[in-house]
Amino acid sequence: MKRKIIFTLLSIAAFFMVVLCGCSDQKTPMKGYIDETELTEIINGFDSSIIPTKYSYEGFLNYFDYSEELVPRSIRKIDVDFIDSKDIYSDQCSSYYLRLPLHITLENWNSSELNNSGLSLSTRYQLESKIYRPASLDKVYYYRSEDGGFIIKTFGANKPLIIKRPSDITCRGKWNIEIEYDKNGYLIRETFATINSSEKNKSECCYGEAKYTYA
Repeated sequence: MKRKIIFTLLSIAAFFMVVLCGCSDQKTPMKGYIDETELTEIINGFDSSIIPTKYSYEGFLNYFDYSEELVPRSIRKIDVDFIDSKDIYSDQCSSYYLRLPLHITLENWNSSELNNSGLSLSTRYQLESKIYRPASLDKVYYYRSEDGGFIIKTFGANKPLIIKRPSDITCRGKWNIEIEYDKNGYLIRETFATINSSEKNKSECCYGEAKYTYA
């Protein structure tokens, strides 16, 4: 309980830092985003028969330059058992920082299953709702990646972002987020940053990234 209270106070302080240092919404999307037809074409092309048994990931997190003791700044895990979820979204098959689906298939992308709270368990809903607020004025944009997968981006999305691990932080701010899936529907990168983030102002921003490989 004490730890949770500490992070709640940190989140409140961080929110005011974001408000004070943010200058513009920076909501203009980068050119080249694809439409629904093109996105469906990419997902239809995923080969769901390719299932890894292990995966590894490494990443880093800056949370307003708080100490390593309060918010661990890096993570590296090798040969973690891969627990797939081909039909619906599962937290056991989700990314380290933002709990994004690790594996997208046509079935789980379009799933009509609901959880106990009546929320969709489709990987599309789970992916998008974790990086922007669907009921807001913000949008998500999809782009083709070089290897045949897709990249999803937000630009200045105003959202309380839940960074589930390593410290279960809810950080309120305006976010630029970029998520990439490979040609078989596996997550290979999650990147997030409050607007105006840089190495030069660590105490005034939050940013992080994790990369994933499969075997």
